[in-house]
Amino acid sequence: MDEDLLKVKQRNDKRIEEYDGQIQNNPPFNDVMVHYEKIEGYSTQNLSKVNMKGFPLPVRLLGYFFIGTMGVGNDYGSTFNPV
Repeated sequence: MDEDLLKVKQRNDKRIEEYDGQIQNNPPFNDVMVHYEKIEGYSTQNLSKVNMKGFPLPVRLLGYFFIGTMGVGNDYGSTFNPV
């Protein structure tokens, strides 16, 4: 248990060091980026590299369902449009 606690402490210390270096090197250009960085924990350096696989499986499946339904509905609507 002490080993796990030590690993977590080391990981947190490493993240704090990275965060401190990031703030000094690249100041944010607006308050939204500061919010994403501090509160939500997003990486504001390159937003295209956000890990979207981090969502829980039910949320991802629901998203896939809604996106798929919209895609099929769009195809159906554009193919069988009565106008």
